[in-house]
Amino acid sequence: MKKILLCVAAVSLSAGFVWVSPARADDLPVRKPGLWEVSIIGAGQSVMRQQKVLQCTTKDVDAVTMLAVVPGQDHCHETSVKKVDGQFTVQTVCFVHDNRVTARIRLQGDFQQSYQGDFEVAYSKPVGNQARGVTQFSGRRLGDCKAGMKPADMVLPNGVTVNIVESMKQRESHEGHKH
Repeated sequence: MKKILLCVAAVSLSAGFVWVSPARADDLPVRKPGLWEVSIIGAGQSVMRQQKVLQCTTKDVDAVTMLAVVPGQDHCHETSVKKVDGQFTVQTVCFVHDNRVTARIRLQGDFQQSYQGDFEVAYSKPVGNQARGVTQFSGRRLGDCKAGMKPADMVLPNGVTVNIVESMKQRESHEGHKH
């Protein structure tokens, strides 16, 4: 995958994010509030090609921000969270326009200072430059959010800051087509 995170972030921003229902949000681990650096390495890529984002999180937005690096998660109709031996597995079935997107996300760690995991996404219809294989990611807490950052802010590798929750609300208010 070329420019893995730019693809992941661009797809995530345009296609949506995992919006975990309140019942499922309780099943997910919660990272310690603050600023987290998330590194993403695509299938077959070296550590030298990893991309990084910064995320400002709180307990209220963490279910959304933690999974925001997973592409194609819009209009999720099925979400399951299982915990076995300290590892969380999240399965989603979502739709981006009329394209069914299934994802499997695995997470483990202490979620106070660090965590790691991987995800794999499959589309029912071909998507240009679709990432294939397992994408690995890891997060580490850097401390408090920077001055001026709001909960759910995500700083992309190109320096652009996007507020995940605000983007979701804005997208939902402009939805005029069926999924």
